[in-house]
Amino acid sequence: MVTEVKQTNPFLKKLSDFAQAAASQRYFRAMRDGFVSSVPFLVLAGLLILVNNVIISPDGGWIAGFVNHDTLSTWQELGNKIINGSLNCYSLLIAIMIAYSLGSSRKAENPIFCSAVAVGVIFTLMPLVNEVVPNGAEKAVEVGGVLPFSLLGTSGIFVAIFASMLSTELFVWLGKNEKLKIKLTGSVPPAVAQSFNALTAIIITLVVAGFVSFGIHQLTNLEVHALINKVIQAPMVGLTTSLPGFIILCFFTNLLFALGIHPSGIVNPILEPPLLTAMAENSDAFKNHLDIPHIIVLPFRDLYGHIGGTGSTIALVIAIFIVSRKQFNRDFAKMSGPLSIFNINEPIIYGFPVVFNPLIMIPFIFGPLICFVIAYFATAADLVSRIAVYVPWSMPPLINGFVASGGDFRNVILQLVLIALMVVIYMPFLKAYELSMDTATETADVNGTELADDDFSDFADFQ
Repeated sequence: MVTEVKQTNPFLKKLSDFAQAAASQRYFRAMRDGFVSSVPFLVLAGLLILVNNVIISPDGGWIAGFVNHDTLSTWQELGNKIINGSLNCYSLLIAIMIAYSLGSSRKAENPIFCSAVAVGVIFTLMPLVNEVVPNGAEKAVEVGGVLPFSLLGTSGIFVAIFASMLSTELFVWLGKNEKLKIKLTGSVPPAVAQSFNALTAIIITLVVAGFVSFGIHQLTNLEVHALINKVIQAPMVGLTTSLPGFIILCFFTNLLFALGIHPSGIVNPILEPPLLTAMAENSDAFKNHLDIPHIIVLPFRDLYGHIGGTGSTIALVIAIFIVSRKQFNRDFAKMSGPLSIFNINEPIIYGFPVVFNPLIMIPFIFGPLICFVIAYFATAADLVSRIAVYVPWSMPPLINGFVASGGDFRNVILQLVLIALMVVIYMPFLKAYELSMDTATETADVNGTELADDDFSDFADFQ
């Protein structure tokens, strides 16, 4: 029985209690519901990323040697268009879903208005002028009347979360004020009546958002997106490619991803340039048969700590198959697991979910850091070869370790050891996560009630 498990596993019980408390928080629920509901878009984007970057890439794709380069580039256009409609506008999609969930939780008269207002607020916060690089040009130019996908995609998630939550709270609060409603008399269609009831609340919410965006720009000379990125990036400035600096930056990478914020526009601009430089120096030394100077280079991250994607989630998939008692978790692993072979793990991060799942977030954030330390000292002790060949992030695990090391099977063995270690790390937290679901179900059964949407078992329902 669950109660027996709880008595014999006090640590798991504490983790379970913490998870239930966090899951009952209104804003966590809204974010969780929004991320989980967006899984279809992420699955579609993941499949197209796989096809575009692994199978039909003109530069090293599986069929690059059999199909004309220009033909493959043309085929990629189709995939890129679909990616634009899924991953590249993801922050807009997530704002719609979070606002709807929060509006429903707040008993809004018509939650769809919350989503519409959130979209309006996001566009109100957008810069009026943006930098774009014309085709064939090397320098960016300032252009008005356009919005880059970088602000609508995963880099804008942080703004989308705040915008959707704050706008929904303000809109719902204003909407419940009877004095602000414009009530029409006579035989008025319900849709018309609802729109006039919400008119004043919508106007005030968008005006407030406009003043916030305008005020921030006037006071700081920065747009909202730039200010948020700057505030997050500032503590990271000055970190080097040494092991402590690398660990700190990777910690923030994992943390941001666990919070649903893609780190590509925040951490990577700091982390990647020096690591690419180090990679080039290693390649030159390898080519000239000299001692390879650096241990930490850019592929080091994907080879040892992000196996199967950020957080080494391929190990989570394996752990699910080994210890999971939930059929829906096993079914989800079967669906998303194959993408992990190519280090595409957005469906797992946002759909399992890892995002805002207090239990799974812990091994997701800290497990890879342990792997990085082990890999660093194993390399320093010459137990494995230093990375000499650059490999793309999409190359499957084990294969990338063999290629990047210049053909050393010891690196492959190290990857297998680290995957096994991550499986062991994920297991107790996965058990605690499923135990928390059982606890919520048991509580509802004892009380003779059905589980409501507010219960922790929503994780199971949405999966």
